[in-house]
Amino acid sequence: MFDFLKQYYPVFVEGTAQTIIISIIGILIGILLGLIFVMMRLSKIKVLSYIARVYIAIVRGTPAMIQVMLIYYTLSKVLEVPQIQFLGSGLDRVIPGSIALGINSGAYTAEIFRSGIISIPKGQTEAGLSLGLSDRTTMFSIVLPQAVRNILPALGNEFISLVKESSVLFYIGVQEVTAQALGVGGTLYDFVPPLIVAALIYFVLTFILSQLMQLLEKKMGRKYLQSN
Repeated sequence: MFDFLKQYYPVFVEGTAQTIIISIIGILIGILLGLIFVMMRLSKIKVLSYIARVYIAIVRGTPAMIQVMLIYYTLSKVLEVPQIQFLGSGLDRVIPGSIALGINSGAYTAEIFRSGIISIPKGQTEAGLSLGLSDRTTMFSIVLPQAVRNILPALGNEFISLVKESSVLFYIGVQEVTAQALGVGGTLYDFVPPLIVAALIYFVLTFILSQLMQLLEKKMGRKYLQSN
């Protein structure tokens, strides 16, 4: 059933590498945007808070596939990204695709950060301000570290979802795992075995990521216990 792997395994290796890279880029962009927009969302400046609310509502209320295609076709008109081949895909497709994943993840990450921040007792903020710390220093030195520890499971789930959602990039020609599996299936005139291989690859990637997040949770938990 899987004899085709002898010939096509390099294709799946290439697609896996592509998936890992675009997922890492998407996660990093998502974390950055999440932090920016959660600060805007909680800001006392109404305009900033409104912009953050609109961004989060639009991204969470529209399909990831449409977002990817809109960003790809928009950026292709505005920016001239060199069509350099990278693991079987042009950078003119990989870069917009990774940005789209990050923008999508940023909205969910912002809400995850917000839930963590508001879960911290107000006394923590008041204590920091009473010591003469600024609002920003209090947030990033006292509140946010505690919030991150509380939201690690939710962040892990979001990162796992992003890895799986990277499959929508095959719509814009990015040769990640799903695209490679469909290509092999078309060559073999049998899509089931290649798609099973793709599913197993996604399972392994998400399983490894979940284990890493659990290790991080335990490490941060030990640090918290030691500090108390």
